[in-house]
Amino acid sequence: MNPRGGDGAEIIYSLRNSDALSKSIANEFIKSGQNVRKYYQRRLPSDPSKDYYYILRDTPNNESIIIEYGFADSNNDDVELIKNNWQDLAEAVVRGVANYLKVPYVPLKGSNSYIVKKGDRIFMGNNE
Repeated sequence: MNPRGGDGAEIIYSLRNSDALSKSIANEFIKSGQNVRKYYQRRLPSDPSKDYYYILRDTPNNESIIIEYGFADSNNDDVELIKNNWQDLAEAVVRGVANYLKVPYVPLKGSNSYIVKKGDRIFMGNNE
C-alpha cells in the first residue's frame, strides 16, 4: 500500500527505455478522466544503474512498464471512476500502446468476446 497523499495514476518505465510509451498511456488516461500523477523511472539505491523494481530489472530486451491506476488509500483519487470505469481505463492503455506503435486503434463493437468457463471445449478444425 502506498502512503497517504498519493493521487492519480502512475506509470513507471524501465531505465533502458524512453518515456514515449508511458507518456502516450498517460495522455489517454487523461482523456478517459483519470488524473495522472506522473510517469517516471526509479533507480535501485544500491546500484543506480539498475531499475528499482525487480519486474522491470529482470524483464530484458523489451518495453517494460508498470501501471498503477490509482492509490487505494487515497482520499483524492476518484475511486468510483476506477471501480466503475475500469474497462475505459484498460482501453486507454490499449489506445496509448496503439498510438505509440503508430497502428490504428479499433475498439471492439458489441460483445466480441467470450469468457471461458469450466467444462468448455475447444475444437481445432477436423481434429474433434
